Amino acid sequence: MIHSTLDQLEQLRFHGMASALRDQLAQPDVDRLSFTDRLGLLLDREASERDNKALKSRLRRAKLHQMACMEDIDYQTSRGLNLSSCQWIHQHLNIIITGPTGMGKSYLACALGHKACLEGFTVRYHRLPRLLEEFSLVRTDGRYLKFLRTLSRLDVLILDDWGLHLVNQSQQEDLFQLLDDRIDKKSTIATSQLPVHHWQEMMANPTIADAILDRLVQPAYRIELTGDSMRKRPLDSTEIVQ
Repeated sequence: MIHSTLDQLEQLRFHGMASALRDQLAQPDVDRLSFTDRLGLLLDREASERDNKALKSRLRRAKLHQMACMEDIDYQTSRGLNLSSCQWIHQHLNIIITGPTGMGKSYLACALGHKACLEGFTVRYHRLPRLLEEFSLVRTDGRYLKFLRTLSRLDVLILDDWGLHLVNQSQQEDLFQLLDDRIDKKSTIATSQLPVHHWQEMMANPTIADAILDRLVQPAYRIELTGDSMRKRPLDSTEIVQ
């Protein structure tokens, strides 16, 4: 009966319960536990293993540029934003991180993405220049709408290196469509070496630029990193403008 039960648990993909049952059978005093206690332990193991598997899957799909976590960041905020909380995701707000090179913008963005994965949210990291190139590729092979839908459904989308290169009108239209699908529904993190008031200068069409920035900047917390390069010491100073 035991072997049959174990086989059935494995066939039903209750691998955590099967593993926990084997552990129970190896304990000489397991009979001291009641049926409900033993069942509860089996269910706890199954739930734990499924949660761990789901987390690994979210982290794998997120493709974070760096393995970063909020606990490794020594930060001080002047006001308004608890970086260790995911309330901004529940509120469908964006985060814009700016500062000179080496300040840890990408690290902070990935740490926020990692925290979101831990809390059960779906996340994906993209460097903006490469994402714009990918838009061009999927447009030619008929995957454009599917690709756009996939991005629009992510709870958190990280766009790293915003404003690194000039954005032509076709690329602006892709960005507008992406951000228009996400506004008030999902959250976006953007990082840039440029201050926000210079972003429009990096776009070909001022009218579309206004529409893009309206959807990204207005519903956003803005984090301006200051201090020495993070490559020299841990991130320890932020200024937040809501």
